[in-house]
Amino acid sequence: MITLEIITPDAKVLSTEASQVVLPTESGEAGILTGHIPIVTKIVAGELKVIKESGTEFIAVDHGFAKVLGNTISVLTEAAIDVAEIDLGAVELAQTKAQEALRIAEEEGVDYEQLEALEKSVQFLIAQKLAKGRRR
Repeated sequence: MITLEIITPDAKVLSTEASQVVLPTESGEAGILTGHIPIVTKIVAGELKVIKESGTEFIAVDHGFAKVLGNTISVLTEAAIDVAEIDLGAVELAQTKAQEALRIAEEEGVDYEQLEALEKSVQFLIAQKLAKGRRR
């Protein structure tokens, strides 16, 4: 079994055992099984799959990093939410507001760091929407 920990700046979101974990990385999905070689990889906003004997759980994660060492996977991410808990209406409303704020910021010449933060926010909202849409 693999131990998976998902940690955000606010809290440890998840600590569980799994037979396989599929990470959304910059180069595509990476499946991690027991005995995987040690790696550190960059995570992109997307869907993390936790495969157990009892079924599969889906977690929407924001950008971050994952470390695989021994049979432990540590995911450090800006945000994470169980797909089952996503309120699609609230996500769509937040996405619309964030995209409008991004459009206004670009027109008014807001600094690069603020634009980057808004873009990352929109990326995570889209990742939540896509993950929820696949699980309907």
